Amino acid sequence: MSRVEAPPLPSILLASTGKAFEPEVVKNAIELAHSPRSFVHVMSIARIWGTGLGIQHPGLFPTKLEWKAQLEIVGDAVRTLKHAGLDARGGVMATRNPSKVIAREARRLECSTIVIGWQPLSWWMTYLLQDDVWWLNRRSSVPVIAVAHLDG
Repeated sequence: MSRVEAPPLPSILLASTGKAFEPEVVKNAIELAHSPRSFVHVMSIARIWGTGLGIQHPGLFPTKLEWKAQLEIVGDAVRTLKHAGLDARGGVMATRNPSKVIAREARRLECSTIVIGWQPLSWWMTYLLQDDVWWLNRRSSVPVIAVAHLDG
């Protein structure tokens, strides 16, 4: 007797590089996950600051307050997605390189797309600030939907 396997559920990665999710970013993720069978993974990054010189220093790692703030950001997004009738789970990861970790997690979770908020900047500021969304577009094998918003 052969086992019949259902096709994998389409999933979306709703990602943040450490900032709170803007309402239009979450709304875009809800619209993409149009079927109630879609699953949304919510992920936020707690930054590890400093250079990668191999020197472990506790002052470079996120504090308990930073972890708590990131968990609240993810929790709010998950509650919003569940109120919209979607299945959602979330988590926080600490890293120095958000774009690399987000791309790796999307590949590991077999997501069909990544939704991330993006503040439009001039090409010079994008280069100067090393924009994480630009790097994510370059690194990811999964399509990236960058939802533009203005910080107010």
